[in-house]
Amino acid sequence: MVACTSKSPSGTINAMQKRVDVVERNVETLYNQDFNDLVGEYKALDTTIARTKDIRKEMELLQAYLQQFEDQSVVMKNGVELSRKQLSDLKDDIENNLYDDETVSKYIQDEENELRMMEAQVKYFQEKFDAQKKVVKQLRKE
Repeated sequence: MVACTSKSPSGTINAMQKRVDVVERNVETLYNQDFNDLVGEYKALDTTIARTKDIRKEMELLQAYLQQFEDQSVVMKNGVELSRKQLSDLKDDIENNLYDDETVSKYIQDEENELRMMEAQVKYFQEKFDAQKKVVKQLRKE
């Protein structure tokens, strides 16, 4: 029963695997909703307001965030798959007693660092997309 508690390495890994799933869902949501909506908004602005008003700076910034996300979403998806495999392999290795406690702790910390980076990337893009939605809304009002 000890292996199922969150204090054990297996429990920690289980919790981390759930966080990887959340990152994956958030990347998909960002792509399928926010990114696609903002691409549509960009196209709409380009064919309407941008023809009568100089919104070049706003358009360039929006385009830069969209391009950055499009590039990074592939990296994040690959990172999710890699983390999922690493955590699964580590869990199996622990169950087979392949590593001492210090090595297990180091590997868990390495995976934790990767996971935090992916979570931070998701947060970054969510914040940037939310800000860009406000800019688009403001441009439509003017």
